[in-house]
Order: sequence, then structure tokens, then C-alpha cells
Amino acid sequence: MENTQGIRVLHIASWYPSKVHDSLGNFIQRHIAAIATKHKSEVWYASPVSNESPLMGRSEVSKGDGFLERIAYPKATKPGSVAVTRALLKMVPGEEISMPDLVHLHVAFPAGRAARILAESWDVPLIITEHWTAYHDSQHIPLWRRISMRRTAAYASAFCPVTDHLGAKMRTFKMVNITGASNYVTVPNVVDTDRFKPSPEKGTTDEGFRILHVSSLDESQKNITGIIHALSALRTSHPDFKFSAKFMGGSDPERLTKLRHYAASMNLTEPCVLFSGPKNIEEVARGMQMADALVLFSRKENFPCVIAEAWATGVPVISTDVGGISEHLTENCGRGILIPNEDESALRSALVTLGTEAKIDAVEIRKYAVAHFSVEAVSNAYDEVYREALLGRQSNDGDSSELL
Repeated sequence: MENTQGIRVLHIASWYPSKVHDSLGNFIQRHIAAIATKHKSEVWYASPVSNESPLMGRSEVSKGDGFLERIAYPKATKPGSVAVTRALLKMVPGEEISMPDLVHLHVAFPAGRAARILAESWDVPLIITEHWTAYHDSQHIPLWRRISMRRTAAYASAFCPVTDHLGAKMRTFKMVNITGASNYVTVPNVVDTDRFKPSPEKGTTDEGFRILHVSSLDESQKNITGIIHALSALRTSHPDFKFSAKFMGGSDPERLTKLRHYAASMNLTEPCVLFSGPKNIEEVARGMQMADALVLFSRKENFPCVIAEAWATGVPVISTDVGGISEHLTENCGRGILIPNEDESALRSALVTLGTEAKIDAVEIRKYAVAHFSVEAVSNAYDEVYREALLGRQSNDGDSSELL
């Protein structure tokens, strides 16, 4: 294993971009691309579809960013995990990884059972990376699904939540190895720091303080109306404070229309407040470069990629104190302002503070992002996890042979 390219990794993804949903699990795709800079990698993903779908029964193989992608579209079943498991177990590794050295599962359900079966059949370590916010409200996870997830966890050599906070929730959920060991290593989401970087063209404009929000615009999680309320109140409380706000994302046209009408009902119309719809990664990066602050007002999160992307661009962040965000956005850290969940008044005050009083050091903000979320930082972290897992497996095999 002296050659880093000697580790052959089969990635099994529960979420992944496909022809069904082109942005689902794109953060997993970026994790795998980072890992592929050090290790031979291949990813398998199954997306069940209905009988009516032209994709039903099809499969595709394509070259990703330095790794192979195998995606299948099996006929949907109830529960859907059955179709996912069957489709994944029919796949065969390509020449690059042939006999994998380990299996890396990204999100424990619904692909976890297949990942566990494959790791057991090859007698290789299983690594689990987790992003799922459902652990924060796990009483709503059905019992049969909990049992499936815990069976998968029982075989795992290591667990890699994207935040410490998520890791604590997973332990409470009893995601532990069958031996009782809980080898947890937090590895954050990765950011392309070559794409997300400050722009010398930013300058100032007559738009005033430029606010950016990037998300799915899902109201139940992202609390978009709360941001609109705060912006409306800001116009009243600080009439001389000029600002503009751009909301990027949201693939549901009906939701976008409702939000535009809701903002207009509060006298927040274009160009002051703009809902631009879904954007590709290049457009998001450009939006970050032109922004003075990224704003999140989420009710629940782990640690969203957009925060790290903003910091890589040298942009400060205002965010609610939910999930693992406070692990990186701390008081007086110079990277933004953390506010209480649902506190619209605190959001309004934070906007004024960043727009009028705060001294922002974009260079230092970016340094932090590169040190913690860059491709190199994340690939190095996984390299350590992999090597430890392989070493542990060799040690266990040695112990077993001595007993025999």
C-alpha cells in the first residue's frame, strides 16, 4: 500500500446525480472526485423508476471526474430499497478497481444493505460517510429502516459524518460497529477552491449591500419567508441602508412563483429582491464572487456546502445556529455572524452589522476554507481513514490466524 493509487475503492451511493435528478447528492459526487485524486475509485448508484419511465431497465457507464460512474434505473418496488439492492448486487467492478480493497458507502440508506453484502462477500472494510439530516429527528424514521441502517453500521470499520454534531446524533441512533467500537472521524464536505475564489472584478455597485442565498428554497427547512420578513423589516427600520438580495436555486416553478408573489406583497420586487431559479455550479460561483454576504436562515442543517463555498470566495456568512454550523462559524471568528434559529430580528441586525460595521478580511476567510474544505484537505482526511481501516483489518486477520 505504499503507492497511494494502490487503494481500490468501490463507492456505493444512496444519493447521486442522475437523469432522474441531476443535482441530488452532488456533494457526494464532489467527495468522490476528491478521493479519486489519491485513490482508484468507482461509484455505483441505483435510481428506481416507474414502468412508465423511458429510463426503466436502462443502465449507463460514464467517466466522472477521474473515476468511473455506473448508474442503473431499475423498476421501482415497495419498499424502494429492494430495487436498489438488487440493481447494485448485479453490478461488476471495472478493471480499474477489479477486486476492491474497501467499500465506501455514502449515506446509509437505501444502498446500505447492498454495500454491506458486498463488503462482507469480499471481506473488505466498509466506510460510511453520512450527510442525512433525518438523524436530527430520528423518531420519524420507520422501525424497519432503523433496523436496516443499524445492520449496515454493525459491519462498518469507520463512520465519517460531515459534522461532529451529526456524529453525536448517529451515536444516539446506535450507528456502531458490532464490536461496540465507534470509530467516528468527522470529514466535512469538499469545495472546489479553484472554482470558488475571490474575483478582482467584484468592486462596488449601486445595488448596495449584496445579499445571496443559495439552496433548494424548501420552505420547511430553509425558511425563505423568514428571510423575506427580515428584509422587509430592514427597509422600514433602516431606510438609508441600501441592499439587494438574490435567491438562487429551487427547481419547482410553482414554488418560485409563490415566493416572488409573497416578496412582492411586502414591496420587495426586482431588482431589490430577485429569485433567479436553479443555476449551474459556474453560475453559483459567479454569484458568490459578486456577493457581500451569504445568508442562510435554515431550521435544520448539517453543514451546507454553500457556507464553505462562500468562504472559499472570501465572502462572510450569516447563518442560524443549527446542526454543525457552529463548529466552524464561531463568535468573533471573522467569517460571519451566527444567529438564533427563527430570530428574524437577529437576522436584520446581522445584515446591518456586516453591511456597515464589520471589517471583513477576505484573504483570511479563504485561508480557512482551503485548510478545512479543499480537495487536498478532504482527500488527505479520507486517506487516513482508509489506511487505518485497512490496517485494522490486517490486524484482525492476524489475530484470527493466531487463534486458528
